Amino acid sequence: MTAPELPSGVPIDAPAASDVGPPRAIWSIKAPEGPWCPDQWIEHLERVAPGLRRPEGYHEPVEATGARALSTGWSLVLASRRGRLHAHRGEHREDAGAVLTFATGWCAAIGDGAGSATWSRLGSAIATHVVTHALRDALKHGAVPRSALTAAIQQAAGLANDAMRHFASLADVALRDLRTTLLVVAVHDGALASLQVGDGAIAFVNSENGVQLPHAGDSGEFSGEVTHFLPDDGAVERLLASLVVRESASGVAIVAASDGVDDPWYPFARHAPALFAQLRDGVDDENAAAAGVTQAWRGAVLGAADPVHATIEWLAFEKRGENDDRTVFVAWDSSTSA
Repeated sequence: MTAPELPSGVPIDAPAASDVGPPRAIWSIKAPEGPWCPDQWIEHLERVAPGLRRPEGYHEPVEATGARALSTGWSLVLASRRGRLHAHRGEHREDAGAVLTFATGWCAAIGDGAGSATWSRLGSAIATHVVTHALRDALKHGAVPRSALTAAIQQAAGLANDAMRHFASLADVALRDLRTTLLVVAVHDGALASLQVGDGAIAFVNSENGVQLPHAGDSGEFSGEVTHFLPDDGAVERLLASLVVRESASGVAIVAASDGVDDPWYPFARHAPALFAQLRDGVDDENAAAAGVTQAWRGAVLGAADPVHATIEWLAFEKRGENDDRTVFVAWDSSTSA
């Protein structure tokens, strides 16, 4: 029997309007309208970050990019994916990442350009490119002692900040237009160093799923507020003050993430083991509901035939209200099971 209807045509047993949630967002995917880097600035970009220019020019892959490397017993995967909000608006990805290897180890960096900064995508690209190349150049000779790691990472961080400021001067833009966070991790001769300015997270996960977060993100009073960005005055000093060095990187997996990953998995200290378990083992009943994240990719990521592609697909997870660019770097001991 059909339920009698109200004059409006809504069945009387339908839920009240206040009980009905808002309609699900409909997202479109649009290519960015403008160039990633204006033509008149290409020479400036090459001057401050030699080699950043790619053969295909300055239009980075729109939706996603990544890299994979092996170094001194470590497997390394970096992946970055444009957020749904930027895709919907036809804007560029503001996150950037870089990973490099050398004879005695490796280094990686993630930058998340500030949404309010007009050219933050260039700021994050310059910062991550310069800091990793400077670190590699300082440590690439096998005779460099382990103790040199501290000085090398401090010098590289300063050079990244200087490069951003130089670019701002050459392009005649305000420093605030290039604002970016920066997370850096490096291993040299078995020692591990990391530093951070801005939000996002770095986590060291051990075999018993214990977690250490060596840094506290620079978050403000309100959600999404960041109190320190490169290349603002005082930011590089804060970055250098955050430096943490461990004599041994043995026995830990390393996860570094921009806030597009950190925020949906908040609190990261609690959920980082489940996040790493998803990447290592795939999504199962035990880790599927962690942090309220819905994951379409179910298989293992780190052991996939193409772990970069798998990580990019994993980054498409859904959580209501979380639509930012997402970048993650994972390092694990490849001599044991991932």
